[in-house]
Amino acid sequence: MIGKTSIGRSFKGCCGYNMEKVEKGKGEVILSQGVRDYELKGMVADFVRQAQMNPDLSRSVWHTAVSFDPRDEPRLRADPQLMHKVASDYLKGMGLAQSQYVVIRHTDTAHAHFHIVANRVANDGQTVSDGHNYSRSEQLLRQIEQHYGLTPMQEQAQRLSVENLPERDRSRIELRDQVRESLSRSTSGQELRDDLARHHIAMIVNRDQAGQPRGISFEQVKADQNGEEITVAFKGSKLHQHLSLGQIQQQLAINAQLRQKQALEAAKEQERVQAQKLEKSPQIEEKRLKRGHGRSL
Repeated sequence: MIGKTSIGRSFKGCCGYNMEKVEKGKGEVILSQGVRDYELKGMVADFVRQAQMNPDLSRSVWHTAVSFDPRDEPRLRADPQLMHKVASDYLKGMGLAQSQYVVIRHTDTAHAHFHIVANRVANDGQTVSDGHNYSRSEQLLRQIEQHYGLTPMQEQAQRLSVENLPERDRSRIELRDQVRESLSRSTSGQELRDDLARHHIAMIVNRDQAGQPRGISFEQVKADQNGEEITVAFKGSKLHQHLSLGQIQQQLAINAQLRQKQALEAAKEQERVQAQKLEKSPQIEEKRLKRGHGRSL
């Protein structure tokens, strides 16, 4: 499994992104505690109300996305409760079980994954620590994988080695990976911009004096090891050669064509299933019998 955590300020933005998938039939709430999990407005109000118990904590939003290895898909389909158990164990292990939370499974991508939105202000008003959340999360996920016999993360050694890099280099790699991930599920510049914004990343298109786009860069505000806010910024081409403006535009076009193709295939499959249902309906069978096509007695 792969887990990615961000700490933010806006429950409205974080909950809005996740609940939008539910409203569109591309997600479902699988666990919740202390919040109204059936409507966005009430959910946000519940989170904000508890966060006000600790007004000195400005970054009270905990957001973690956990993705499973594709090889675990058959087990997840056969045992729907497995994802619930993994999410519950993760909440307990990260110290979030005594606070408000909602766990939402998204079904809009090929790989199984869920999102946790939790309040860093616990039910007793104390702060849930986000210190060393990356290393804590990595260790916990390895324990959960072993406990349930899930497929170990292939990139574990590579990801752990990133921790030993200088701060700016580590930030560059993390920013690159998130831009890649957001790009993989976007079909337009606006979709990409919105997806990145949910991870507190700004996409900036650089233009010349005539207003023509010349390049692209990405900025992210994050907390350093001392808890101080810092801004990291890189040109797309400095993150990776395939993240230049031209390469991004090309990939967005490919993604749009693929999504259109998938939509057409889904529509055809739905028509096929509907036709099969009609063929097996009592009215059709009755007509077949009247025409002498039924079984002989």
